[in-house]
Amino acid sequence: ICAFLWQAGLTKSLRVVRMRPGQIVLVTAGLTCASLLGPHVPCFAVENRNYISRKKAGRGKHISAAENAPIAYKMTPEESMLLTCIVNAGKAGKWSKARQLFSGYAGCAPQIHHAVLTAAFRSGHYADGYKLFNDFKNKDINITSPFYTMGIKLAAKTERFSDVDSMWMQANEAGLVNKVLVAARLDAAAEQGDADTAAMLVDFMTDKSMSPEHELFNTAIHCCQRAQPPSYTAARLFCQAMLNRSLVPDIITFGNLVRAHRQAPLEKLQEVRLWMKELGTKVDPIFVEQYLHSLLHLRGRRAWTHIRTLPEMAGALREFSAARLADAAAIIDEAHENSVRLKAFPLRVEQALGLMQIDHMDKC
Repeated sequence: ICAFLWQAGLTKSLRVVRMRPGQIVLVTAGLTCASLLGPHVPCFAVENRNYISRKKAGRGKHISAAENAPIAYKMTPEESMLLTCIVNAGKAGKWSKARQLFSGYAGCAPQIHHAVLTAAFRSGHYADGYKLFNDFKNKDINITSPFYTMGIKLAAKTERFSDVDSMWMQANEAGLVNKVLVAARLDAAAEQGDADTAAMLVDFMTDKSMSPEHELFNTAIHCCQRAQPPSYTAARLFCQAMLNRSLVPDIITFGNLVRAHRQAPLEKLQEVRLWMKELGTKVDPIFVEQYLHSLLHLRGRRAWTHIRTLPEMAGALREFSAARLADAAAIIDEAHENSVRLKAFPLRVEQALGLMQIDHMDKC
C-alpha cells in the first residue's frame, strides 16, 4: 500500500517499508470498483469472491482481553480487591476515585498499574494518565505490550506524536507488537490524520502475518478523511486492500470513505454510492448526513452550523452546481425509500431545497 501511495504521489515521505514483489495485490469487484482507483493504480481480476460479511464492524478493536493482558503476577487478596475497585471506578468514569485508590499503593503488580492507566483513559484524563505512564517507566515495573498500548493511546490524546513514534519503535524492537498495539498505533495515526503511517501499519501487519481485520481498515480510512487535505485516493486503496483479504466494506467503511471525498470531484463521490449499491449496502441516518456534508462542503472556514435560517441555507445552497443539488435530493429520496429517519442536517437541506423550488416557481 505504501508503494502504491508513493506511485500516486500521495505520501509526504516514505517510512521504512519492506516490500516484496507481489506482496500487495489489488482486486476489483466489477467495473465500479475498478474505476474507484483511477489511472494511477493497476487492478487485477478477483480470484476470491467469497466475501466475509461482518455485522458489527467499526473502529473498535474486538480482541480478547487475554491477548493484551499484563503478564502473569500473583496478587495478594488485598491487591485483587484494590484492582477490582480501580477497574470499577474507571468504568464509571470516576478518575478522582481511581487515583485516590492507587495513591496509597506501594506494590508492583502490573495489573494494578495498568488498571489505573486504563481508568485515566476511560475518564478522559489523558494528561494525568500519561504522566503516570512515564512515572511507571522509572519504577521497577515490567513495561509489557499492554503498557505500551495504553501509553500510545494516552500520548496520542495529548498530541505527543513524537512520543508515540518512540514508543512504537521501542515496543517493536522489544518484540512486543501485537494486534492490539497496532490498533492503538493506528488510532494515534487517525488522531493526526496520518495516512502514510496507516499504510505502513497495514503493510507491517501483512509482513508479520497478523491479518489486518475489518476494524483496522476502517480506522485506516478514517486516517485519510482526517488528513489535511483529505485523501480520497488513499482511502480507495484501503478499500481495495480490504477486498483483497475477502473483507467487504460495510456502512462504517463507506461513511469514512465519503468523508475522505470532501474535496473530490462530484463523479468520484457518486462512484462510492454506486459501489455501495453493487455490494447491497443500505444507507443509514449517519451515512446520509456524512454524504451530504461531503457533497455540500463549504469552502474556507465557513460551516453549516453557523447558518441559522432556511433562507440563509437556501442562499448557501445556491453556490453549488445544479448537479450537486440534484444528487443531494437523490440521496434524501433514497433515504425515504428505505424508511431512514433523517438527522437534523439532511432535514434542513431537504427543507431548503424545497424553499428554493418554491422561489423558482414564484419567479416563473
